[in-house]
Amino acid sequence: MTTEMKQQSDDRPTKRSRQTSPERAAAVVTPPPAPVLPRTGDHDEETLRATFADGLLDPANVAKLAAAYKTSAPYLHTCLPALGQDALLRAVRDEILGNLHFTEKETDIYKVHQTGDLANIDGLPEAERAALGNLHRLRNALYSQSFRDFVSAVTGCGPLSGSKQDMSINSYRDGCHLLNHDDVIGTRRVSYILYLPDPDTPWRREWGGGLELYPCVARGTPDTDPTVLLPPAFNQFVMFTVQPGYSFHSVQEVIVPRDRLSVSGWFHIPQEGEEGYNPDGAEWAAEAGPASLAQLEEDHAQDQEFPFAALDLPTEPAEGESADADPLNLTKTDLKFLAEYINPQYLTAPTLVQVNEAFSDNSSIQLVSFLKPEVADTLLLPRLRAVDRQDGLAGGKAPLAHGAGVRPGWQVQGSPVKQRYMVLAAHDEAAAADKASDEDKTVRKTLGSLESLFAHPAWAKWVYQVTGAKPTQVRGRARRFRAGLDYTLATYRTGSAVLDATLALTPAHGDWEDGACGGYECYVAPDEGNDDPAVYRAAAAASEDDEDGGALLTVPAGWNVLNLVLRDPGVMRFVKYVSGLAPGSRWDVAFEYLVADDEDEEEGAE
Repeated sequence: MTTEMKQQSDDRPTKRSRQTSPERAAAVVTPPPAPVLPRTGDHDEETLRATFADGLLDPANVAKLAAAYKTSAPYLHTCLPALGQDALLRAVRDEILGNLHFTEKETDIYKVHQTGDLANIDGLPEAERAALGNLHRLRNALYSQSFRDFVSAVTGCGPLSGSKQDMSINSYRDGCHLLNHDDVIGTRRVSYILYLPDPDTPWRREWGGGLELYPCVARGTPDTDPTVLLPPAFNQFVMFTVQPGYSFHSVQEVIVPRDRLSVSGWFHIPQEGEEGYNPDGAEWAAEAGPASLAQLEEDHAQDQEFPFAALDLPTEPAEGESADADPLNLTKTDLKFLAEYINPQYLTAPTLVQVNEAFSDNSSIQLVSFLKPEVADTLLLPRLRAVDRQDGLAGGKAPLAHGAGVRPGWQVQGSPVKQRYMVLAAHDEAAAADKASDEDKTVRKTLGSLESLFAHPAWAKWVYQVTGAKPTQVRGRARRFRAGLDYTLATYRTGSAVLDATLALTPAHGDWEDGACGGYECYVAPDEGNDDPAVYRAAAAASEDDEDGGALLTVPAGWNVLNLVLRDPGVMRFVKYVSGLAPGSRWDVAFEYLVADDEDEEEGAE
């Protein structure tokens, strides 16, 4: 998935261009190589001592680190202020910037510039390998028996594989981020990050890019906010035990035009033929909570957390209509109720027919200026902007502070392994009166009224008239996606089609249109046969004219636009993380409707 978006002249959601998958090799150019620091071998004790920081591998230091590791929170981790010799890591950084090619990669869960897997350095031609001599030395040192023994002793994780090396270089530049996940894929046992930002310009906390660690409120359910933040620093090394359902973490967005460079990867459990190999897999895995990827695939769990409610729709024609009239025809009472909110042009019979025909052709449509001006432009627009200013979330200067906007009347909706945004909440009116501005109270009241509208039988009948899909059950809420914090990750339903009705209420600004600051809603075809969640949730590698794979629709954040989309089983949907550089929050009212399929309708007619 790229960040380019195109808009058709008819204002319908457009197809999103797709990025081909980057090669798994580290593409290398070959300027004159940096001098390789003296060494006598890649694994001997003398070389290791000259590679790592003084005293790092000493038994006393290992014992001290192991003791602290056992009591670390919110889960087992350690942060070493210095991993290697300063001169070596400066040379490694120079080699990376001078020789390696980075590919920008973006999915629902991250945006980052990344090299290929560095496990293949040994297979490069001699000239290219020589250009990466110091990086090669570092990689060999990290996966040496001595350092793997060090990692095992500090973490208590047991033996680690020397044959399975898993390492790449990540460059987080302005706008780059990595959302909440637990790193559980395959045989990963310990995650690590070695930070290599500019050693001569210390990284500042307010620039973002920090590693956030989350506690769990229950097995497999991280809290909405982290309790540990580790800002990057040159030569700093962080590692933690990979625990399914527990080791939840994220990387803050970088919000300045600087390069947060890092070497990251995993140590794996022993592979077949290595000492400590267990053909039944890791013993600890069976006792752990569900991995983050598994949770995203369980739509029935989401139904339990946020259940659908049945719609009470008439089964007989309205009084005064003929016996064969459709029970879901709009009555005068329905139209009077809907006219309190909806632009009158969308309540006339010719418009209903026109919208229905367009929707039938595309299974999606965007209806602009949907709410009448008195509600949208007069009541809501100035107050939404005011609330963003009051919370410090306007003008592309979000502070990445997790408490932004939290007060009576609002609550943060998680779990962040699936989503994070704010929703309306029950509250003490007296407490809200003390802490909420008049603008905030008006926004909450109006959004609450729109929630009631979207769950009303008259609205369900209108939806039926314009889409031809009969809603049977409904769920939804008004949402606020705060700049620098909020998103949803790609999920899908397996059992039935869903009709999505999303009323976009994000104040108009040019920065939303190209998707660079996120906030867009994306529908993606499933990438079957791939268990890597980064790839699983990416737009599948496909050419622009491939109609079968990848991103299907992308709808940018907009003002007073109703988006109607009939989503087939298996189609994934997400709202892209809203950048701290965005002009404000993304606001919407998002409802889902389970619809009767054709067979149900035919059986009912019989």
